[in-house]
Amino acid sequence: MHNLWIPVVAIFIVAGLVFGSQAYSEAQRDAHIAATISDSLDSQTPAEISNLKRVNKGYGVCGDYAHSSVELGHFYYNSATKQLALGIDAPLYRDNCESVSE
Repeated sequence: MHNLWIPVVAIFIVAGLVFGSQAYSEAQRDAHIAATISDSLDSQTPAEISNLKRVNKGYGVCGDYAHSSVELGHFYYNSATKQLALGIDAPLYRDNCESVSE
């Protein structure tokens, strides 16, 4: 019976590491997107992002942002190319996010 506990504990540890690193990676991505939006708006205060939707097989993110200089805006961010598009009129936003909008 003792030999059964070692693989079970190992599986839980590995699963925790995988899912924990995934959550940490997404949190870093979200913080990077918020900072990039603030840089684009020439502001020192970070933007707040919400309503995130993954597009393009997880390589892109569509969402909304709020910032002190802008009441509410929309953005598209490509994780692979690090490109950011602000506003619904931006070609990257229209190409990638229009179909996933409400």
